Amino acid sequence: MTEFSAAAWSWPMAVCGLMSLGFGLWGFSKNRRNPLNTAWFAFSIAVSCWAFSSFLLRFSTSENGAFLWSYTGHIAFAFIPVFFFKFVLNLSQPGATNSSFVTWNMVFAALFTALIPTPLFLNGVRVDPSGGFYPTAGLFYGVFALWFVAVYTAAIWILLRSYRAQSGRHKNQLLYMVLASLFGMAGLCSVFPAVWEVAPPPGGMILILFYLLVGYSMIRWKLLNVSIVIKNTLIYASLYSILVGLFVVFVVFLGQFLFYGPQALDRRVLWMCAVALSVVTVVVRPLDHWLTKATDALLYQRRFEWQKTLKEASRGMAKATSIDRLLKMMAHFIGMRVRVSHVGILYRNSTHYILKVSRGKEKCPVGMNVDRDNPLVTWLEEKKEILSLDEIMRWLNDERMFPPRSVFRRNLLDVRTQMETLHSRICVPAFSKSQLLGFLVLGDKLSGEPYRKEDLDLLTTLANEGAIALENAQLYEQLYQRMSEIEKLYEREHQLFIHTAIALAAAVDARDPYTHGHTERCTAYSLVIAGELASHPEVRGFQRFKETLKIAALLHDIGKIGIPDDILGKKGKLTPKEFKKMEEHSIVGAIILQPIKGMEEVAKAVKAHHERYDGRGYPDGLRGMEIPLMTRIISVADTFDAMTTDRPYRKHLADSVAVEEIEGGSGTQFDPVVVDAFLKAYRKGLITMRPVEATDMLR
Repeated sequence: MTEFSAAAWSWPMAVCGLMSLGFGLWGFSKNRRNPLNTAWFAFSIAVSCWAFSSFLLRFSTSENGAFLWSYTGHIAFAFIPVFFFKFVLNLSQPGATNSSFVTWNMVFAALFTALIPTPLFLNGVRVDPSGGFYPTAGLFYGVFALWFVAVYTAAIWILLRSYRAQSGRHKNQLLYMVLASLFGMAGLCSVFPAVWEVAPPPGGMILILFYLLVGYSMIRWKLLNVSIVIKNTLIYASLYSILVGLFVVFVVFLGQFLFYGPQALDRRVLWMCAVALSVVTVVVRPLDHWLTKATDALLYQRRFEWQKTLKEASRGMAKATSIDRLLKMMAHFIGMRVRVSHVGILYRNSTHYILKVSRGKEKCPVGMNVDRDNPLVTWLEEKKEILSLDEIMRWLNDERMFPPRSVFRRNLLDVRTQMETLHSRICVPAFSKSQLLGFLVLGDKLSGEPYRKEDLDLLTTLANEGAIALENAQLYEQLYQRMSEIEKLYEREHQLFIHTAIALAAAVDARDPYTHGHTERCTAYSLVIAGELASHPEVRGFQRFKETLKIAALLHDIGKIGIPDDILGKKGKLTPKEFKKMEEHSIVGAIILQPIKGMEEVAKAVKAHHERYDGRGYPDGLRGMEIPLMTRIISVADTFDAMTTDRPYRKHLADSVAVEEIEGGSGTQFDPVVVDAFLKAYRKGLITMRPVEATDMLR
């Protein structure tokens, strides 16, 4: 084995291990839940473990240590083709996470791993003449090598087949993975010649090409569904630093040659040049960037402060949803950054502009009005630019341009008067869709300095952004107001509907004196039972469950309106024909309620309130969970009230007897869960025979 081949198997393997570990961790961190990324992570970790073990094997000092690293490296090496095949399968066929081929080859990899410590797989290690150790093959090592190559070749075949069927970005991903896989196979299989005492090719260097191609695919074609963003500034900074570094190296090298002669160019000078290149490459560009930033901060401090103010103001205004809060925020920013004697904001309403915010030593009283036909407002609407009191005074003093009695001069005098009334040195209009939403009025600076161009630019930008934010806040307030109106309208309609439901229930009760108050009591019992079922999934998953239950309980007997009086009030036992007619009241109730929008669930509950849990009820013979929960609740409440009140055909039962009857019907007539809730409420004293006022039903 030559010295070249031994060196080729040392440091390049360490570099390959680092690259594999880095690529694996980076891909896994970007999307941990993606099977493609997890398969890539497993493959990269296996390659990294094998590469580092091969590197450490080369530098082992004892035979035992060498065998340990050879054993560790081959454990990782045995799983590399399986993990790679799984990665290729996910890349070529997204979502194909299960494969019998992968499962069986995982079993084979585990069997080979079990054989590694035995002479059947590795027959020990041997010393290389150039230094270090290499493993020697056992009886089954050839079988392992053939299996390794076969699985890896199958993965490449899947890549090629998928490449021919794909198009676009995915096709380019597969193209580079095919090329990379060929280099990877050459690099990985380079381990086999060394085991049979043949000089190995430089496997580490070949594997580095594999990861370079994979990295390019990640950058260019977003392999692993992630992308690396390389900005122009980063490329510029890198080239800039390298060129400056090379220049420094050239100067050092040339100076050493000129002043000390060619004999001075020994290894120390070369090392010094390499260090200089590294330092300059790392330091020069960040230092240049810092100096530029510091210089700009010193010479253009005001511009930086304005930019900071605009950023802070924009962030604050974007979050404001109230007009008053937004105006106060704008006034605060201006007063804090510009530092003026007075800042005020006039906001437009239907007839005039009103001073909504006023701050400073010379502030005006909040609530001042300026008519929409005021000369100041007219000027701002026409000119659409900042108006300065100094400019007005300069125009007024120019007698040649504006004669004393001209109309324009009188307008300027009116504008000046209005600005002085508002204690304003400048006025800044805020427009939205060519409409003047309002304007800022600012007094003199506290420093006594005049307003600069930077000040006016800042205020103009702030006013424009404020106009957009004001319009958004206005829309939000209108939406909130509309939603409040809709909510109030809904509450009124809801209360009206409840009143109507109570009236209908009372009409039903009035036809039968024996059942007077039955509807109210049944509703009260139903709501108490529902309170015990608050954690039930059907209750939590049904929006406005109690409200719907209340309406259904109030209207559960509304179908009795269609039952003749002679049947409804009969004191004796009903005939089969009369009982058949009485059973129709649940269907009649559903027919009455079904056409009403939003009453579908109530209609279902009313129709099913005589169904039984065992399926022997009517009209549809529903059973178990087929019956709506609110119906199963009403059924228990309805039965309890029927048993504890006088009826034409019998006297009322004692509460304890009725409770026993209901408990005995659990699982047959009634839902056991609802019965348990009823019993809990009864033991708490919540189920009692008491009069219920109609007004209680409105709560």
